[in-house]
Amino acid sequence: MNLESLDEFPQSSVNHDQSAVLAIGGDLRKIDVIRDFWQVAIESLEARPPALWINFTSVSLADTKLAACIIAILRRAKEQNVTVYIIGSAKVQDVLKICKIPPLKQFTKVA
Repeated sequence: MNLESLDEFPQSSVNHDQSAVLAIGGDLRKIDVIRDFWQVAIESLEARPPALWINFTSVSLADTKLAACIIAILRRAKEQNVTVYIIGSAKVQDVLKICKIPPLKQFTKVA
């Protein structure tokens, strides 16, 4: 997965340990982009991987739609008994703070 070329199209892959990996970048304020990302995330969770890694490091813009999507993914993952790990940009962390979402244990911020 080439992280330098991430844009608003979700990319998915599977790690050697069968964990699912999703990556997306760019402007995540667009509802169509969030819907596409949600669909890919749900498909990944339906496979019941041991973990789901979400890479948001290339996100340049985000708003409350992304925060709502993250919370929905975390809830669905809990139902599926899948641990979610999020690697995010400062923009993603700022949106989560604005939405007053408590700090997520599995969230790692990168510069």
